[in-house]
Amino acid sequence: MASEILLLLKGTDPSVLLGAVTAVLAIAILGLFFVGGSKKEEKRYPVMIGMATGNPKYKVTQQEALQIALKAKGCENIRNVLDRVYSNSRITTRYMAIPDFTPTQAKDGDENFFPNDNTYSLPVQQRLDKYKEVAVPLVSDVCRKAIAQAGIKLDTIGKLVVVSSTGFLGPSLDCELIKELKLPRNTDRSLVGFMGCAAAMNGYRIAMDYVKAHPGKNALMVCVEISSVHTTFKDSINDAILHAIFADGAAACVLAAKKPSECPKGTLAIVEDHGWLMEGTEDGITLAINDDGISCTLSKYLPQYIAKNMGGFVDDFLKKVDKNLTRQDVDFWAIHPGGRRIIEEAQNGLAVTEQQAADSWAVLDTYGNMLSPSVMFVLDRVFSRHKKMLAEGKEGYKMGLAFSFSPGVGAEGIMLRAIN
Repeated sequence: MASEILLLLKGTDPSVLLGAVTAVLAIAILGLFFVGGSKKEEKRYPVMIGMATGNPKYKVTQQEALQIALKAKGCENIRNVLDRVYSNSRITTRYMAIPDFTPTQAKDGDENFFPNDNTYSLPVQQRLDKYKEVAVPLVSDVCRKAIAQAGIKLDTIGKLVVVSSTGFLGPSLDCELIKELKLPRNTDRSLVGFMGCAAAMNGYRIAMDYVKAHPGKNALMVCVEISSVHTTFKDSINDAILHAIFADGAAACVLAAKKPSECPKGTLAIVEDHGWLMEGTEDGITLAINDDGISCTLSKYLPQYIAKNMGGFVDDFLKKVDKNLTRQDVDFWAIHPGGRRIIEEAQNGLAVTEQQAADSWAVLDTYGNMLSPSVMFVLDRVFSRHKKMLAEGKEGYKMGLAFSFSPGVGAEGIMLRAIN
């Protein structure tokens, strides 16, 4: 069009010609602005459109667990401290996949997993076989519930992320879930292992990246831990603490990348993630695969590491999103319920009150430390309350942080914000 106008103006006074060319260019630029930029494309955010949690069938009280520990042959020299370890845990009940710690609850045909000699000695492969036997039905169930809540068709799931630090198999749970759930055979699969309690955050990252890169597709992320099959008692305070706090559980969520206009009012989306590997804390959390099971060793300095580093971790996280954000802008905290001292020192390091950490304390009290699914249990409580507030016409939450801890020690977290 510009060339046609210039042809018509051939022979015209140069100053007039220059004005005409300027006008043509201005019209062209304005045209580009109104055609291509008048309606800015909405950003898509990862949203948890479905979530479910679940536990095995055996509910164990701390008193029942203590009585089992007192009988274990490996506890001869630490029996005098066991009562204090169990009673100071701020845990009332936990759930286990095997009946060994709740003898009176054993179902017909469900025999004890460990030998009756109270040694708790078994080869690691036997423990992993039991892990698979009890994990598959548990994970399948929570996945079905999460998918049902999301209200999606199975063929829209393009990514499956399976997270666990207590079971290593090949073929692994991802293959079992594709069969059990009848997911498409071309579903992309990722496994996250040995990242301990923070592994859910790593699972979220993978799922988030997938849905942002594949609009219209969903990601299914599941965490499952069966700690009970790795129980050992070796005359060790560390083993006693592990048996006093660790438990079994699973959680699953469906993620989708959504525009704010596509979501109900008040929708909380994952807007950012953040990780920080603390310096000089390598002994804080260590995991190992031994001849007789998977073990975890917790340093006595772990609470100090958390208290010292959490303020900097959170402040850097907030600045990463917006330099003007402060801790006062956070209206919910999903702290990993890893144990009494873990929550307490996270509170101390962040100046978070007991009430602000109430969901973490509630999960610890009822379920113990389930490793990777634990923080998702906390988020499930947050989401339920948020939905209730919105249903009552209240504002609901605006922004919150969820975080947990990995071997190293690493702090790993996600930020959730209301996007509309």
